Amino acid sequence: MKLLRRSGLPLIALLALVACSRTAASPSESSSTDSAAAAASSPSSAQLSLTYKTPTVGADVEVTATGLPPGKTVDLTWGTVTGGWVVEDYYRFLGKKYAESIVSLGKFTVDASGRLAAGFTIPEDFGGVHEVIALIDGKPVAQNGIEVTQSFELTPTSGPLGTPIELKVKGLGWRTMESTWVVNWDNNLVGFISAASSKGSAIARFRAAGPSGDHVVRVLTGYQGQGYLNYEQSPVAHLPRPQFTFRTTPGRAPSPVAYAEPYQRQPYPKTEVFVEDATLVLDATQGPVGSRTTLRGTGFPADASLQLAWQTYVGSRVSGNGFEPQEKEFGTVKVRGDGQIDLPITIPDDLGGLHGLAVRSGDKTLARVFFVIETSIVSISPMSGPVGTPVTIHLKGVGWTEYDNIYVATYDNAYMGYACGFNSQGDVVINFHATGSPGQHIIDLYPGIYQGPPSETQLLYRQPQLTYADDHPGNKIPALRFTFEVTP
Repeated sequence: MKLLRRSGLPLIALLALVACSRTAASPSESSSTDSAAAAASSPSSAQLSLTYKTPTVGADVEVTATGLPPGKTVDLTWGTVTGGWVVEDYYRFLGKKYAESIVSLGKFTVDASGRLAAGFTIPEDFGGVHEVIALIDGKPVAQNGIEVTQSFELTPTSGPLGTPIELKVKGLGWRTMESTWVVNWDNNLVGFISAASSKGSAIARFRAAGPSGDHVVRVLTGYQGQGYLNYEQSPVAHLPRPQFTFRTTPGRAPSPVAYAEPYQRQPYPKTEVFVEDATLVLDATQGPVGSRTTLRGTGFPADASLQLAWQTYVGSRVSGNGFEPQEKEFGTVKVRGDGQIDLPITIPDDLGGLHGLAVRSGDKTLARVFFVIETSIVSISPMSGPVGTPVTIHLKGVGWTEYDNIYVATYDNAYMGYACGFNSQGDVVINFHATGSPGQHIIDLYPGIYQGPPSETQLLYRQPQLTYADDHPGNKIPALRFTFEVTP
């Protein structure tokens, strides 16, 4: 993506003004620029003085400038980008896209001596270089920049096996090399952290694994979803790579052997009605396979017998045959004499994600409502056994889009593999063997992304996304958590 330069100092000169800026963006992420020399001779390229303790989100910044027109009002602006993950036609994942934008930091008055004294707080935003421009009457009169760096906070730092851990991040960048970090637990990859659609802030969620004692949690840059170990020699060596210690204490966190984290409300289209003055709704628009809801309508032809059609998708992305929409007969509905519909519905065994339920009279569609199927856990079996025990996890309602048709598994916070739900119409069975010392072991399934644009590397997209609750593209589906006990 190419950003357009606003009036004022070109970004190439701005980068030179920011003392901690040591990297250059790739051609697809840089702004078009004129020469720095031309900018230096421009009367609009005077520099603001920016003073702060740390260039992190929430830090206070003092702003001063001299030689400005006395009594004038200065509009202080913050250069940033808007955008994030891109999903097209509900199912197609197209990566990331951003566009340049400006945010006002406030209006301030130049004093009688021509001096500006102002201040602002670094907003919650992407990391990287941001322009700070002083405008008078809409024209830039002074400017500078801040390279916002990343901050990380781990909570808690101790607890029994299975304790939920949150790694709060702020200031993740939008450019490739600043956009993705990975979490290692005892030198094993847990998953990646991103904040592409959440303005650089997100929470990575994972769990404490055993045995009891101290465990090293290391956060590394890794734009392809894998940690860059010799980061001291990388092109972005100045970026932080924090390290924490988590102490796993004896016992086990009070949680079920198998559970799905709470589902967020999923987006669905507005109901389509093609009968004048008619209405159609579902009491519940989201739930797992087998859940119950009620179809209610008004204004339909009195005493009519109408057909129902359940809309889904079938096929495969790897067979070579592709995939396509499909409708299945879903019974009939008898309209009451007053034109009302009141029909209990049981959600069929099908793919996770969005489905349509159409009401038809012959070949004519009268209305259509929408329902989102949630992924649900059927079982983990057995729940204990010695090393080598075959273990099976059974799921229903796994999705079909490019961004929610896989779950990626970890065993004791170490990457294990992924499972795909499309080819089996959302019914997923995962088989593996128990390993490790006697005691309890955690198995976690995280949302991943099946594939990205063909122009991008695919390494990132089949890793566990630890920031799934804040930054997953499209549907924000939850993690699934399991515990298995290895017996002596």
